[in-house]
Amino acid sequence: MSEQSFNRFIGVSFTLLFFVFFGCMVVIDLMNLDASQYALISKEMFLSGSYLEVYCRDADFLDKPPLLFWLACLSFKVFGLYDWAYRLPSFLILLLGIYSLFRFSRLYYDLRTSKLAALIMASSVAAYCMVTDVRTDTNLTGWVMFSIWQLAEFNLKLRFKNILLGAVGIGMAMLSKGPIGLVVPVVAFSCDFIYKKQWKHFFRWQYLPALVVIALILLPMSYGLYTQYDLHPEKEVYGLHGPSGLRFYFWTQSFGRITGENYWDNHPDPFFLYHSFLWSFLPWTVFFIPAYYRELREKIKSFRFTAKPEVIVISGFTLILFLLSRSKYQLPHYTFLIHPLAALITARYLSAQLFDKQGIRAFNVVRGFQYFSLALVFIVCFLIMLYVFPAPFLYSLPILISLAFCFYLVVSKKIQMFHKTVTVSLITMLTAYLVLSGRFYKELLKYQSDWPLATFINGQTPKDIKIIEYQTSCGYAFDFYCNRPVKHIFADISKELVKNKTFIILEKDHLADCFKKYPGVSVIKIYDDFSVTQLTPEFLNPKTRATTMRTKYLLKY
Repeated sequence: MSEQSFNRFIGVSFTLLFFVFFGCMVVIDLMNLDASQYALISKEMFLSGSYLEVYCRDADFLDKPPLLFWLACLSFKVFGLYDWAYRLPSFLILLLGIYSLFRFSRLYYDLRTSKLAALIMASSVAAYCMVTDVRTDTNLTGWVMFSIWQLAEFNLKLRFKNILLGAVGIGMAMLSKGPIGLVVPVVAFSCDFIYKKQWKHFFRWQYLPALVVIALILLPMSYGLYTQYDLHPEKEVYGLHGPSGLRFYFWTQSFGRITGENYWDNHPDPFFLYHSFLWSFLPWTVFFIPAYYRELREKIKSFRFTAKPEVIVISGFTLILFLLSRSKYQLPHYTFLIHPLAALITARYLSAQLFDKQGIRAFNVVRGFQYFSLALVFIVCFLIMLYVFPAPFLYSLPILISLAFCFYLVVSKKIQMFHKTVTVSLITMLTAYLVLSGRFYKELLKYQSDWPLATFINGQTPKDIKIIEYQTSCGYAFDFYCNRPVKHIFADISKELVKNKTFIILEKDHLADCFKKYPGVSVIKIYDDFSVTQLTPEFLNPKTRATTMRTKYLLKY
């Protein structure tokens, strides 16, 4: 494959991915729980102007650092209170992370491998999730990769600006999700120094001004934590009496999940993050497995050589995944921050097979597993369109066209191996992302009552109407989309009732009690509701879907 053709392919691929992901970011509503909660926190921060002390529904929020909320506030200031404005800064930081991966790769590897690594990262399921369901991990991933790139530049060229920029990346990563933003580059580069026996690299004077930069970046957040919590020992947050905000951020929230000091524990199985990584790194997972083995074997063999290769990538991926898997509370997106490292490992393997023709027989076996996994992706797309959320058959034609084109690429003897491997994977995943955004999530989110409920209320008059959630709690997305303040009351609401100016939201269990206590209320809307981020086989089956629904009632006084 000529250099010109390869560059053209990379350019077209990134253009398609950009527009698909940008479209997904705009058309998909906020999903409960985390993304909608963070969007609501950002909205409340924007409206209140309380940037250093973080609240959610007027309650103290200690769980996450504030960078995501600060950036969302800035976006709201420029574009307005829209869900896509909440996602936009994180989308841009993800692009920064992808670019940083490319620049880091160029320091050690050839141009083709570097471009391929960036493309693998950008097209993975994890990237799609980070764009559509924005949490703190999107910012964390981007800033961690930026810091690794800059620190690698400093390590090779000793330019002072690079260590300062690396410190900025670490500081912003820590502002995104805590000390893990420092742990990843420290672990990765420490292993590299030990592997190469570069002991003096541990004691460079430039680390001191870098630490000052990190401290300055963390100072506003630390001051806010101190004033919100440490000065108020009478507070009780997350079952903790008088917690220190600083200790919680720098220790309990991260390391406390390993030591047991953090009470959050969802009892994950020992390999939860490992098999979560396997699906989130699709469609490249089948290549990553032999790629990881190849990378590990190469680094072990190279240990006896004088000129040793970098081990930043392999050690960063391996040790961080192991450390994360020791946490007593785990979620699938915890591995997203090491996906760029996995992308580079995979790109090196693919580059060797596709361009240097190394071990092509074994690679053909791997490609067989690849085609099997891609076939499963197409089957899932058809199931969505024809069974889970049935659509007119015409809507399935793009899937058929994509499938036919992929089949042609695979069986044609005139097509280069690169297209049989990389192009087929990209076409399949682009098709899947379009199906997910254009059909699956569009229909799925109809069963999350927050958006239709908020839309209905927003269209009502008078504008000073009261919104009360009684003995229940809607998703955070409702509070975000609703253009009026929402009160959450679990006791008597008689003082809040104003004739023709009060809406009450509740579930079926409390309907009779409300009618009995507050005569004069009447039902005006009924909504089906489902926790869309907790899919079950019963919900996905149209025949049993109704049995999984909760019912939300909108009453007017």
